[in-house]
Amino acid sequence: MKTSIIVLTHNQLAYTKKCIESIRRCTQPEYEIIVVDNASKDDTVDYLKKQSDLRVIYNKENVGFVVGNNQAVNVANGDIIVFLNNDVVVTNGWLEPLIDTLISSDKIAMVGPVTNNDNIDGLQKVQVQYCEETLKGLTEYSKQYCVQHAKESRRVLRLVGFALACKREVLNEIGLFDEAYGMGYFEEYDLCLRALMKGYELRIVQDSFVHHFGNITFGARKREFSKLFVKNKAIFNKKWGQETLYLMYPSLDIVSMIPKTASRILDVGCGMGSLAVEFANQHKCEIVGIEKNSEAFAFAKKHLNQVFHEDIENMKISENKLGRFDCIICDDILGHLRDPWRVVQRLVRLLKVDGYFILSVHNISNLKVLSGLIQGDFSYKTLGILDKKHLRFFTKSTIPTLIPRNMLIENINSISLDATENTKSFINELISLGERYKLKTDELDATTVLYIVKVRKLVEEIL
Repeated sequence: MKTSIIVLTHNQLAYTKKCIESIRRCTQPEYEIIVVDNASKDDTVDYLKKQSDLRVIYNKENVGFVVGNNQAVNVANGDIIVFLNNDVVVTNGWLEPLIDTLISSDKIAMVGPVTNNDNIDGLQKVQVQYCEETLKGLTEYSKQYCVQHAKESRRVLRLVGFALACKREVLNEIGLFDEAYGMGYFEEYDLCLRALMKGYELRIVQDSFVHHFGNITFGARKREFSKLFVKNKAIFNKKWGQETLYLMYPSLDIVSMIPKTASRILDVGCGMGSLAVEFANQHKCEIVGIEKNSEAFAFAKKHLNQVFHEDIENMKISENKLGRFDCIICDDILGHLRDPWRVVQRLVRLLKVDGYFILSVHNISNLKVLSGLIQGDFSYKTLGILDKKHLRFFTKSTIPTLIPRNMLIENINSISLDATENTKSFINELISLGERYKLKTDELDATTVLYIVKVRKLVEEIL
């Protein structure tokens, strides 16, 4: 089985050299390296012409990341295609675990390694203990990390394209990168979604580590990057929906609150099923979902044990239909309902005694909203607490109104903004001003944007 490793270049010769040399040094399985140069103006072309082991495509103009990668795939000989940024350094034995995981099941379409930098602080990023500038200690660290996580992989709904391994036969089925994304950004998420729609799985391979410098091509051209990012995000949103990118990533704060002993879980507003996929990575259990969004439901039904395509406020909620649960989750759903109090009461009847109800609600008293109100602005946004779908708003002190009398709040976690000194000073002055006028501003929690609440059912319903 042969692997085609595809690397795109556009200037940045020093990084390209490090990348190519690391591949040669650290790769054992049969492979070929295909380099696509997008009209480099430095010494990259001269360097590439001297490398006898590389297959090189020289473009007279910069055709971008997407077209360049597609060009390479069309001439590749490998059964496995690896898209590799030129600002990465691979480590010893990086490719074997990717291949082993990829071919371990017909269901798996794509895999990616772990890294120091996945550009989005996502699931592929791990905390490292080596110098990320000089790479001193990289070899020792990667060896130790990969030994500790040998044979481990993690199912996800999205992978980042800095190092992405794909089965050639899957690419033949779902198509290559969508060239509408031009220079790049969001094309790998688009590719992931097309694989997921066909019922394939994506996995992070825990015993493959690749160092990623990150944003080298666009680092010095931030304005150009910003424009491209906005443009391609609009293309992605038009194709897949405004909330899809958000729904591809699980709330790890919610996942950490789910009891490890829960064997049957109900996820209300389950989205695409990212939370269920992440929890199932850690624990064997049955997860049932409820999702009214048709696009999200189409993905969720491929990942959960059972999914109901219904509106929670209108559906029949009964034990006969849904059964009983050890844990019920309402992640960012209650604020979008007309009567969240009634929905909670109906749902907790399905919860076993000593079972847990986990919910998240946005904090309407956060500084972003408060500062707007002070200036007479309460404008609705595309996303966030003031999106047009939000119907009910809560603060920390009003959360208990959602909780029935037979339930006990055990924990409220706050997800906060990174407050600047100027922000902290403003909040303190606001609190002091309120106290001067005998207002209860000492309880103002203006830096918190989201509360995650864990509630235990003590007894059956109290009449």
